[in-house]
Amino acid sequence: MRKVLLLAALLLAIPTMGQKVQLANNGKCDATSQVKLMQEKRTKSASEEIRLIAKVSDRYDAKAMRAKGIVTGAKAGDIVTLRLPIEKLPMVDNCAEILQYSVSHPVFPNMDRTRRDTRTDSVQSGLGLPQAYTGKNVIIGITDWGFDYGNPNYNAKGADNFRLLQAWDQFKLSGPAPEGFDYGTVHTNRHELIENKCDTAGLYGYATHGTHVAGISAGRGIDGHYTGQAPDANLLFASFKLDLASWMDAVQWMKNVAQQEGKRLVVNNSWGMYTLGPIDGTSLASQAINNWSDSGIVFVVSGGNCGDDHFHLSKNFTNGTTDTLRSRAAYYNYHENGQNITFWGEPNKSFRISFAMVNGDDSVCFRWVNTADGSFYLDSALTHNGEDLGFRITVEQSNIFNHRPHILLNVDKNPRYSIDIAVTAEDGTVHVWNLASLDNGAGNMGAEFNRGTSLNYTMGDDLYGVGEPACADKCIAVAAHNADGALSTGVHATFSSQGPIIDGRHKPEISAPGVNVISSINHYTQEHYTAVMTYTFANREYIWASMSGTSMSGPAVTGIVALMLQADSTLTPAEIKDYLCRSARNDDKTGPLHERDSISNIWGWGKADALAAINEVLAHVDIRQADISWFEKSLQLYPNPASDRVTVLTGRNTPETVTIYNMNGSVVKTQQVTLEGSMDVSTLPHGVYVVKCGARTARLVH
Repeated sequence: MRKVLLLAALLLAIPTMGQKVQLANNGKCDATSQVKLMQEKRTKSASEEIRLIAKVSDRYDAKAMRAKGIVTGAKAGDIVTLRLPIEKLPMVDNCAEILQYSVSHPVFPNMDRTRRDTRTDSVQSGLGLPQAYTGKNVIIGITDWGFDYGNPNYNAKGADNFRLLQAWDQFKLSGPAPEGFDYGTVHTNRHELIENKCDTAGLYGYATHGTHVAGISAGRGIDGHYTGQAPDANLLFASFKLDLASWMDAVQWMKNVAQQEGKRLVVNNSWGMYTLGPIDGTSLASQAINNWSDSGIVFVVSGGNCGDDHFHLSKNFTNGTTDTLRSRAAYYNYHENGQNITFWGEPNKSFRISFAMVNGDDSVCFRWVNTADGSFYLDSALTHNGEDLGFRITVEQSNIFNHRPHILLNVDKNPRYSIDIAVTAEDGTVHVWNLASLDNGAGNMGAEFNRGTSLNYTMGDDLYGVGEPACADKCIAVAAHNADGALSTGVHATFSSQGPIIDGRHKPEISAPGVNVISSINHYTQEHYTAVMTYTFANREYIWASMSGTSMSGPAVTGIVALMLQADSTLTPAEIKDYLCRSARNDDKTGPLHERDSISNIWGWGKADALAAINEVLAHVDIRQADISWFEKSLQLYPNPASDRVTVLTGRNTPETVTIYNMNGSVVKTQQVTLEGSMDVSTLPHGVYVVKCGARTARLVH
């Protein structure tokens, strides 16, 4: 046993067991995915399947790939999901039409007062509005786990009152799968849903998270109590397979159903993650959200529950200095596998790390690792007093999505030892997060960085806490606060994750109630909840109970989005975010954010206000109606709404100039048309446009 000073221990180079595996740097697959694939090859047979998320070129042919044994699932612009036997991986590497890919990473899950706090009760009653808004003709898609299909919160007597349209249980093997997919079981009518009762118990057992979330966003309530935000909205449930590719397939299925129903779709995501990929909005999953948003789907995502975890460190290293950032990484608790400690630097600026396992004054440490030395993976252990302390380290010189150097360190749990880390660089900022390593490989629960026994160590902070997919640029990331009327009226929820994002963007965008929110509970859950209200329906007793988290504040905003889409079904996701944030309520707790034109890393633009948001929408609808009141029917457009091309019928047998204007009056496209012509609108941002031909005009929705 060697006794060393802790400050010096991290500077020593100690030989380790295990072999270093050099990783390719071909720009096609990120380092953590390469490591995952190596592990899968060791533990699975060649015929067993893996799931990937990939970016493809416009020449990608899904049918040709399927003929080769590679199944394409969801498609969000140029981002697709792939399922294939491990033995087919070389085809992916050699396919020129597959530009980048990553292994599908695992994920983990993150009312009366809510309605009053968000002013939704006023919207539902039509207070000061031309009508009441309750989410009619809008679909809310819930991607989650723990669904009770027959719960009276969205099921009442008679088929007309059953608002759950369909449910896809990706865990259930009996089939049939949804059209276009070949796994799981979809229930497409009331009889099937009632007969099958609830979704299959997955990793989280017969849970209730999804039922609670659905009730907040769209529950009808019971006898006027605990009504959700959009009680007349339709619902789609997807119990997805705990990974991002399966989630993307679920969104694609929801999009398909919404198109068949002819209704707008808002997708709620009350889950998140921090490890195994960039958390700056550049991951393929975030790119998929942005692409789908451009097609009209609105995404609302819980911001995360690490607001009271001092799980983040950062240091700006100045050119040529020898400063070192040191801290002790605590375990989340003693029931997890260990800790994931993830490091991200700045593009084109390398950094070095080392770590030690410490027991009192005794320690054993690992040599310095430099991202400038290339990408590699090491599965090894530090040996101390005859005991192996296992760890795995993945070093990425330049991540293919954001070009940042990256290191992921996973240390096995051993409560007798502390984990001390050290980071140094010549230039640039390095960020570090300390997260629990769960059984399924996900990491969304933060653990603190502290000083241990050294005053020279740095305490962690609660900044940069918004994870994936909330960090996607075009989603609406939601923080949480105590509802007005609660014990701590209107204050920020301490657990709610704070921004910003490491690329400088501000997140979250808005806040909603997320503390002790009362909603429906899955009748079939194996967990115990204290009932706030009980209701007997179809010879079963159902309970309502309270939960806390941004998992609860997210669906509160999802329901408001459904109200906005009922008010104007042509709204783009960008307009919805703009109106929602512009109308957010500021008070003495948020401070005058709008007055200062400043977005808060805690509140976003403030507290969601459904009544103000609806009035914001209606004001712009009135402007549009005023602009089109004199439109003539002799100028015809089809299809309208249009996606890629629109056909213009001028009614004139001579060449006419057709001009498309945006709502700001700017010309975005012109073309000569004789009688009938097709115009390409695929490159235009989604929104409402005015098409003009001479004195004749028409309204185009894209």
